[in-house]
Amino acid sequence: MLGRLLAVGSEGGGYATLVPTGGARKAACAAADEASEQLGRQGARQAARKADDEWIRLYRAVSPEEVDDIVKSGMFRPTVGSLEGKWFTTTPELAARWGKLLYKRKPYWIVEAKVQQSVLSRMFHHERLDRIGPAYYTYPEQLSYIRFVDRLDYIPWLP
Repeated sequence: MLGRLLAVGSEGGGYATLVPTGGARKAACAAADEASEQLGRQGARQAARKADDEWIRLYRAVSPEEVDDIVKSGMFRPTVGSLEGKWFTTTPELAARWGKLLYKRKPYWIVEAKVQQSVLSRMFHHERLDRIGPAYYTYPEQLSYIRFVDRLDYIPWLP
């Protein structure tokens, strides 16, 4: 007999190697170490891909004109008199704070969007914009990656 087939496996997959009969224990340990290392690299790559594909919810305060455009087109795009990109934040409450600041006593809406983590990580981030909270700026070329989810039926109450 030339050797035995040793199989090593995990949830992420399996790996097999031929182990010679002489010194089988030492060879089996070496094969197991090699398999674990290979499966570990595959698992890390799969976990990183999964994290990049994760969708993150973002919120934005918008004028009635902008919300109409978003609902009609299903996307975020520059509007007349606005920045070419868009600012988003992480909660409806923070979006309401910006709405209160920007629109004073004029009406505004809060819209919910989602973006993949891989895109979010490339957006400009400010930890405490206007001393309110975290905000992400989407550059014009990134707007097509932002998915409109819905316009909220409420605006969070602010003191």
